[in-house]
Amino acid sequence: MVTIAIHTALGVIGGLLIFAVFFYLSNAQQTSAPLGLIFLGLACGIMAHYLSPWATLVILGLYALISFKEWWGDRHTPS
Repeated sequence: MVTIAIHTALGVIGGLLIFAVFFYLSNAQQTSAPLGLIFLGLACGIMAHYLSPWATLVILGLYALISFKEWWGDRHTPS
């Protein structure tokens, strides 16, 4: 159970950091609360418990790649 709690916290904190970086890079003025990060954290905790502790890094890496792709697409879209 400690593994789930630790990796859930790491998932939420890591997700918040990734969200904050790409929010800053996008020069957005406002946003809604990123409640999906709670599910990201829970997924990290559950996957770390049942599969491997490395699953947290994989999930956060995928979230960072998806955020980068979205930021890159917004940056290169003709206005």
